[in-house]
Amino acid sequence: MTPTHTWRWLSIPILLGGLALGLRPASGDDASGGDAPAGMLTFMAADVTTCPQGFRVATEAQGRLVVGVTDADAVGKLIGTALTNQEDRTHVHSFQTAVDLPYKSISAANGGNGQGAKAARYTNDGNTEPAATGLPFVQLVGCVKQ
Repeated sequence: MTPTHTWRWLSIPILLGGLALGLRPASGDDASGGDAPAGMLTFMAADVTTCPQGFRVATEAQGRLVVGVTDADAVGKLIGTALTNQEDRTHVHSFQTAVDLPYKSISAANGGNGQGAKAARYTNDGNTEPAATGLPFVQLVGCVKQ
């Protein structure tokens, strides 16, 4: 690739497919994706709302995090429910905790506090309050070369 050559996408191979970051072509450049392999996934620039000729909208990627795979059998597997438009889904974490309070002898103590912790193992479990990830994200049109 020479510095004067412009690309409609920057192809980065990921095992069985490709991921591309949408870049706008210079005026007059071919944007049909003629050299792109069939099945290649590309994300268009933020101001591009449709797929170019020869591509289809990647509906299987809409609202989903797209990740590379290490096992060919995992290609195309859909996990969970897709996010809706601008959704930052909340989640909870379950927890279990325990604390052991040892016996402590306090000689000559004469107080009225009958609520002191006894030597024992104290446990608790539950769930955190629902919280959003707060991660920044951008929504782009995903397109697959036909």
